[in-house]
Amino acid sequence: MPARVIVIGLDAAEATLVERLSAEGRLPTFARLAAEGSVARLGNSLESLPGAIWPELTTGRSGGKLGHFFHPLQLHTGETRLRRIEADEVDTSDYYWTIASRHGRRVAVVDQPQTVLTPEVNGIHLLEWGLHDRNFKTQSHPPELLDDLRARYGDHPVDVCDSLHGGTQAGFERLAGLLIEGLEKKEALVLDLLGREDWDLFTCVFSETHCIGHQLWHFFEASEAGDTSVPKRLAEAIPAVYRRVDEAVGRLLESAGEDATALVLLSHGMGPRIGGPQLLPELLVRLGAGSGRGRVASIRSRLPVGLRAALRRFVPGRSRERLREAAGSLTWPLESSSTRAIAVPNNRVGGIRLNLRGREPYGCIEPGAEADSVLAELRQALLELEDPASGERVVDHVVTAEEAFGAERHPDVPDLMVVFRTDLGRIESCRSSRVGVLSAPANTPDLPRTGDHTVESRLWAIGPDITPGGELPAGANVLDVAPTVLALLDVPVPDSLDGRQLLGTASTA
Repeated sequence: MPARVIVIGLDAAEATLVERLSAEGRLPTFARLAAEGSVARLGNSLESLPGAIWPELTTGRSGGKLGHFFHPLQLHTGETRLRRIEADEVDTSDYYWTIASRHGRRVAVVDQPQTVLTPEVNGIHLLEWGLHDRNFKTQSHPPELLDDLRARYGDHPVDVCDSLHGGTQAGFERLAGLLIEGLEKKEALVLDLLGREDWDLFTCVFSETHCIGHQLWHFFEASEAGDTSVPKRLAEAIPAVYRRVDEAVGRLLESAGEDATALVLLSHGMGPRIGGPQLLPELLVRLGAGSGRGRVASIRSRLPVGLRAALRRFVPGRSRERLREAAGSLTWPLESSSTRAIAVPNNRVGGIRLNLRGREPYGCIEPGAEADSVLAELRQALLELEDPASGERVVDHVVTAEEAFGAERHPDVPDLMVVFRTDLGRIESCRSSRVGVLSAPANTPDLPRTGDHTVESRLWAIGPDITPGGELPAGANVLDVAPTVLALLDVPVPDSLDGRQLLGTASTA
């Protein structure tokens, strides 16, 4: 038996689309999973810390405790400037395959997003060969494994999705074709590794669904709405990738053997890009939370972006920094004790962090009553924001770190998380009596995405002891995946995990 337990992940594949295409007979493997396996809709962190989804899946620990939620550019407590999460800042002992390795299980780990290499793995580990998110580097354990795989399969043909297509029809068609090519290579590679020995655990992820969704969602959406001008190849690009992944999953299930227990996971979903978080930096300046709260800040916040840039070019260096501080437009706002709050990157959810005394180097807000008062004021101001055209409120809800994660939260998480409505179309402007009208595009030249993540996560389980056509326990969460894998391997589940086992009989460690 090539695998006792096999875990197959689809990165950011929209579950509702997978279910629809399956019902239409276009994804036979997923139709089989629905008929012969059990399924669960998983709760997740997409309305608090969206970028924590894969760390939560691979560790079973809350992103609010781990504190890793925006790997490319995150603020670290005690620092004033955003930077990437470094590999040596990640605790590899939390991964479910590391725990399984410590209990003597043989494991093969292939392309798990937002993870780092695990040298202590009892088996093989391939990292970032063909992933959408490449935060560290392509490498393997043992090191010679990567050389072997490159000799056989080369590199994945797509490395950076956002810049490959150039915004042209030919570029988008080329990207779609290269993703299919990458899928074919990835299928051959994982089937090769699966067949190299009898694994206790084989876990792999297909990430082409992530890239195609971010870049080509507008073609799919327009075609679904009946726009016949969309080129056929682009209209069918997303379903074509889903069909090819369906074939790969089917072959993996077959190769794993009829006695294997399989978990097929859709991490989080994909839909149209909505926006909203990009409005927060300017909003905070207008609310007086930036480093400048006087006349200069008020004037600057209402100048066109192009004019602001032109004025900066004519102001000498030292004077420019003083002017930027007075205007609330410092490059690194936390380097001023006048700054009260900043917006931090947090994917589809807005993130706000207070300049808290004792936590930040130039903190000015006292913890406790003052901080609570500022958060309450910001929450109220956010909930007042309206769409200028319709008058509808644009913010669905606002949650504090205390409300979301409790007292055990990591100090790096945002103090306030802002969830924008998804039923109004794209949000690129807002208004209120306090801030007036402000606008900012959802897309930027360096991030030209038309698709963004949705809250849909799914888990299918199939195997000898799985009820056909059944449902996994109610209230299942992405945090439950790691303890479930360990339970299926008869590995004790550590008390430190926040999830629960959905299957298997292993006891708690």
